[in-house]
Amino acid sequence: MSKLVRRFKLGQLWEYGKNESWYSDMALKGLHLQSVGNFLVTFEKGEPKKTKYRIEILEESPTQEQLDLYKEYGWELAASNQIFYIFSSPEELNAPELHTDPMEQSFTFKMLNKQLKKNMILITILFLSFSSQIFNQFFLQDEPYLFLITRRSFTYIMVVIPYMYVLYKSIRGYFAIKNIKNSLLMGIPIRHNENWKLGYIFSSILYVYLIAMIITLLFTPYYTSAQRGLYKYMTVEDMPIISINDIETGPVYDYWHNVRYDWSLLSPKQLSISESGYVEGEMQDELSGAYTSTSIHINYYELAFKGMAEGLLNDLINFYYREYKYDDELVKIEDSKFDQLYVDYGEEKKFIIFDRMYVDKGEETKLIFASFDKKVIQIRYTGNADIERIISLMEEKYDLQK
Repeated sequence: MSKLVRRFKLGQLWEYGKNESWYSDMALKGLHLQSVGNFLVTFEKGEPKKTKYRIEILEESPTQEQLDLYKEYGWELAASNQIFYIFSSPEELNAPELHTDPMEQSFTFKMLNKQLKKNMILITILFLSFSSQIFNQFFLQDEPYLFLITRRSFTYIMVVIPYMYVLYKSIRGYFAIKNIKNSLLMGIPIRHNENWKLGYIFSSILYVYLIAMIITLLFTPYYTSAQRGLYKYMTVEDMPIISINDIETGPVYDYWHNVRYDWSLLSPKQLSISESGYVEGEMQDELSGAYTSTSIHINYYELAFKGMAEGLLNDLINFYYREYKYDDELVKIEDSKFDQLYVDYGEEKKFIIFDRMYVDKGEETKLIFASFDKKVIQIRYTGNADIERIISLMEEKYDLQK
């Protein structure tokens, strides 16, 4: 039983010299061409032989009579792919070239030239459309760092690289075929011997990259789901955040919490935690209000690079603070143990929703935006605890008091 060996495809089949030389060198190693797919080339393992290969462009599949005619001249069909037909001949037969008139051969490139031109235009339009989306997300949004730390941004970056390569190859292919056609018209024959090794290295790198990208995209949801399940059953006290039970001095009744987890290469850990409940309050005149609601919402990010912390912190301030159109400004704490610390002490606020003015007179809402090392935290707390207590608890949690 014959053994089949598969290798990544070398570039495009219109690169006659590289592909024909590669097939001949593989035959010298005992690997004889069997089929050419879109990504892989199949060889059959056998005895090493000196073999010549020639690639033909045919608008229609050759008939049996045509194949018999090729065989009379010493050429047998080895493989095909779309309009490309690859013929082989043992070198000792010294078979004549399939084309002896370069000008006549140039006409076979007209169809290929038109096809590559259409492909180049289509790929260019798709690339420009995709690039405009990326440019809009990275450079025209108000919070570029918040987008950058999402897994979606990583997918964009991964996809744009092969897009650029395909665009480059389509443009290069169009002009290369045009030059070949013009050379043939001037009587210059096609070169059948070219160095293929460097081209094969680049092609292999691209295919390995595409395979790794596909595997990553397929398995990412499973990894994310597993991590979310891990945090789903983890208590808030075991997470890298302060809990509402730490902030409140008394017991929290009717306690509720929700944890959401996400990740990306630029932010390996992203937690969004919401907690709420009731604490004992002062009895009101109308014998109501013995309990006061308390709640906290925390967004916690661990970044891959410390240099991203300032940008992400500014984006969080823009997204979670300025969107409410508060009249007062955040206060920057200069002598903080954090790298950066901004707070809103929770005074009465006026904010606008749908062009109408509202005044928040409920429990005081305190806002904290902080960063240290590669970590960024945003806190929105509603309750009676002082903001200094919350900051002190954060410093203790992250061991910043030393």
